Parts: sequence; structure tokens; C-alpha cells
Amino acid sequence: MASVSGWALSPQAEAAKPEPDLAAGRAAYGQYCARCHGPQAAGDGYDAKRLYPRPRNLTEGVFKFRSTATGTAPTDEDLFRTLTNGLPGSGMPDWRHLDEAVRWQLVYYVKSLSSVEQDAPAQPVDLGRDPGPRHADLAAGKRAYEKMGCAACHGAQGRGNGTSAPSLTDTWGRATRPADLTQGWNYRGGSDTKAIVTRVLAGIDGTPMPSYAEAASPNDAWQLAYYVRSLQQDPNWSMIAHAPLAREGLPASLDDPRWQRVPRVDVRLRNAMNEQGEWALPQTVSAVSFRVVHDGAAARFLISWQDPSDDRGDSPDGLALALPSAKVVGDSVTLQLWPMRFSPPLDLCVWSAKSLKTNEGVVRRYDTLLQGASQAVPLDTQAAYEDGQWRVMMTRPLAPANLPNAAQITPGRFTPLAFAVWDGGNAGQRATSSWVDVVMDAEPAKAHASQ
Repeated sequence: MASVSGWALSPQAEAAKPEPDLAAGRAAYGQYCARCHGPQAAGDGYDAKRLYPRPRNLTEGVFKFRSTATGTAPTDEDLFRTLTNGLPGSGMPDWRHLDEAVRWQLVYYVKSLSSVEQDAPAQPVDLGRDPGPRHADLAAGKRAYEKMGCAACHGAQGRGNGTSAPSLTDTWGRATRPADLTQGWNYRGGSDTKAIVTRVLAGIDGTPMPSYAEAASPNDAWQLAYYVRSLQQDPNWSMIAHAPLAREGLPASLDDPRWQRVPRVDVRLRNAMNEQGEWALPQTVSAVSFRVVHDGAAARFLISWQDPSDDRGDSPDGLALALPSAKVVGDSVTLQLWPMRFSPPLDLCVWSAKSLKTNEGVVRRYDTLLQGASQAVPLDTQAAYEDGQWRVMMTRPLAPANLPNAAQITPGRFTPLAFAVWDGGNAGQRATSSWVDVVMDAEPAKAHASQ
């Protein structure tokens, strides 16, 4: 076991750091950072309203991802790591393509924008000793998770659906949400055990996530980190989904074991902008998973997504599976902007948690189907919500006969589809995906008898 103290550089890396040149840092900031963080670093750049969380006001000296005690300055290495790796799940990209010397000058310039280093110098947190994977005790980690009250925000299964989750706000009074711990790819400060234990012991300044340095021993924190790491589910990102031919019949229910033989595809979601071009609320649904199988006449989809609350009232949870209508060529429509004034109609299969039913229609707006259009065609549907996750199974004919301009799905050919998701507990936001190509297995050609 090795003692771990913060994120110090090796002596060789420390020696390679350039001397500060604030003029060079200021020039790099203007070129790479000002568009989001603002010309005076007040978090009010041109693109700020299109991002959530909002870009940091760097003059306040509040830094979330540190290896230092709550309320103290980050280390140079903390800032360099954030610049290099970015913050997944936010608008902060990685800048690893920039020369290291440029990144270090950005670190020095960002530090100069506030007085936090003088007022509260960095105090690296002692992370204790990493027991290593062989000595990780997941049962002890789960007990620490329960004892420290993590489920109140993150939920019993870590899906971000704790009882306190809907009411959380950050230091600036904006709504915020706890991380979905099953989505390691979306951890802003890193998803490995060292990054997790750092978050536990250092906290995340500016957010409701406190430091547990006084409440948990380093050993408990490491066991907790290994437990949280065990909750992460590896995604299967793909732009192509394979739909096998169900020779033994389509899966009959949400829990039919035949679904496990169908490849799962995960698709990232991004929140759509409001009419003012803003993104004003936190994103609560970040990805959709789906499986699809067909029998030559119909396709059956099993679609699931993490949603922190089960909403079935006047602002219900909802899902749209979108296909290009017969009058739309390919995937030329961007769902993040659809519908706009001159948007073409799309073939939508829209499910609502209020009715637990799916209706299909070729329409120009989601509302047409959400409000129960008379021309909608009902689809066979099953749905269930369990501990922060919706699962919906819907069946659609490959070639609908009673829906003019409906998308025609031909086995052996690529068919684009996309998703839109509504979280009723986060009303006013809609999360959408890019287009994914689905290819249905074709019936193998029959061999001709030799003459």
C-alpha cells in the first residue's frame, strides 16, 4: 500500500514547468477561454448562456476540482489537470492539444485573477493509503455509502435520484443535480478511485457536495471509492445498431431473457436550447440505451434511461423515437434544433408516462402527439419505472400501412433513428440524441437447386 498525498508532480515534471509569463497567459486566455469565461473572466462570455453548468467566474477564486481542503486554493497541478482533461458532462473541453508550456501559462494567469491563493493558500488533503483492488472491501464501502448519507442525494443505487436531489442549488443559487454514479464516463473530476477519494475528502466547492475529511477515515473513504467505482456501468457507444432476426419470436416482456442476446447500444444526449437560445436548467437525462430485434414484419425496441424521478402528472416523463419521414432524406435534421419554423415533418413514436402509451405520427411538432392527435396510430407498449430508471418496450411495423409518409424500414439497409427525452421533474428541458443507424438482419438468401 502506498501513501497518497494530493496530486504532486514528479521532480522531473516540476523542473520542466516554465517560469510564469502573465502576458503570455493573458494572450492564451483571450484566444481559448474568453468566449465562455468572458473577457474579464466573470463567467459571462458570448457562449455562456448556451452552457450548463455556467462557465466559472474565475475572479471569485472558487474551484470545484481540487486536491486541497475546502475553501483553499487549488494547486497548480489541479488547474493543469483540469485544463488538460477538461470536465466531462460540462462545456469545459480538454485542451491537451495545446503545448504544455501554453497550458502552464494559462494556469498562472487563472491564478492571478483572484486573491484566493493569498487569502487561503493551498492545503493538500492527505488521502491516506490506497488499499489496492485486491484489498478493496465493497461491503465496507457500501456501509460507508449508507453511513455517510450518500443515498440522500445520489440514490440507493447511485442513479442520482436521492430524495434531496430535486432541491439542491449551488453557491450561486442555480439548480444543480448530484452525479449519476453509474455513469463513470460523465464524472467531471475523473472516475478512477483516486479521483473519487479526492472528491470525498476535498469536497467540491461551490456545490452541495461537502468534504468528508472530518467525518470519515481515509480507509473508509478508499473503501467508499472502490464501492462507487463498482457502480459504474461501462457504456457501449456506437453509431450503428445491429437488429437480429428473431427466429424464435420477439421478446414478450421487459424482462424476457431473450433481450440479453440482443446487442445494447448507448447513445449520448444533449439538452435542447430554449427559444432564447439558452440552457437554463441542469441536464438530468444524459444517455439512452436501446436494443432492437425484428421478425420480418415488426421491430421491437427495448429502451431504457436514468431519470431521477417518476413523473406521471401534468408534466410527465416522456420519450420520442424519431425516424425520418418518407419526405426527409437521411438524417439531415438535427433534433437539438427541431422543431423550428421551417422544420420538415418527422415520423415520431412518442411515449408518455402519463398514459404509459405510445402513439406514432408524421408530425411537425412533438406536442401534436403528446396532446393526443386524432391521426396518431397506437403502438403496442410496456413500461416500468424502478429506482431511477425507466424501461419502455414498443413495437412498430417495419412498413406501416395506415400512416401516410411513414418511414419504411427495409431489412439489410441502414435506417437512421434518434431519441428525445423529457424529465417531468425538470420541466422545460428536453434532451436529444444525434442520429444512429440501425440495420435489421435480412432473411438469408435461399440456395438455388443446381440444374
